[in-house]
Amino acid sequence: MRKVCAAILSAAICLAVSGAPAWASEHQSTLSAGYLHASTNVPGSDDLNGINVKYRYEFTDTLG
Repeated sequence: MRKVCAAILSAAICLAVSGAPAWASEHQSTLSAGYLHASTNVPGSDDLNGINVKYRYEFTDTLG
């Protein structure tokens, strides 16, 4: 039951994130975050957990 709830929650989050594209106009910024949980079957190996946060700021560059 716990795996089913986790799968439903993951699907809901993926659908919500895909509906809101990460784009920025001039002098705008975006912030995105993600979480990773993975388990391995290798003896002596820990499960992988992590958080990923990205910040992007759009500016006008007059080079070129």
